[in-house]
Amino acid sequence: MKYVLFIATDPAGEPIDQDPEAWVEEWNGRGVRLEGMPLKPVAETSTVRVRGERVLVTDGPFAETTEWIAGYDLLEAADLDEAIEAAAAHPMATGGRVEIRPVEPLDLGPGTANLPHAGDAPAARYLGVFRADPDAPAPGPDRAEVAEWVRAGLASGRYLGGEHLRPVEDATLVRRRAGELLVTDGAYADVPQWVTGLVFLDGERQEALDYLARSPMARTGIAELREFWADFA
Repeated sequence: MKYVLFIATDPAGEPIDQDPEAWVEEWNGRGVRLEGMPLKPVAETSTVRVRGERVLVTDGPFAETTEWIAGYDLLEAADLDEAIEAAAAHPMATGGRVEIRPVEPLDLGPGTANLPHAGDAPAARYLGVFRADPDAPAPGPDRAEVAEWVRAGLASGRYLGGEHLRPVEDATLVRRRAGELLVTDGAYADVPQWVTGLVFLDGERQEALDYLARSPMARTGIAELREFWADFA
């Protein structure tokens, strides 16, 4: 089963001297880790909401929180126990927080599959993060509209793939403090705007932002544009 690990900051995290690359090599070698990428600082985030005919784009994250997503890893684990083992071994379980979210396969029909890529080279420059918004007036996104948005993105080269996540009630939070492993239910941050899915986007920043603003999820929730730490020159 696939799981997404959200690697998050935490002011209460402890100093670490572990090499993240050693963790990557170990879990790649075990055939559990599929890919992952670090993200540029959350201050460089653009947040998009579409309400009625208005497209609302703001600089910065959806909310001021002390915990924010610094990267992600995608696992193919035998079960949640193996995902917890991988998360607990990650250096950021000590230096920050690791949220485990099961991926929920979503079949949108022909012509909507993720583009193939190899390991840590998804060819994406940006990560789109979709969040729930309890204040959004619209109901959840229509599946046919999502499929149409994906096909348009594949045709234009903006959309490279994505992962739909199971509800936050299925999230598991992993931390290590003073050598003790803490595994609890819940997300990396206690906010109602929990993450519902991820998409990998390419193009110039404004192009990616415009495409994100056309997503049905921007009307029924919140969309964040985050840039990967990567050299695509």
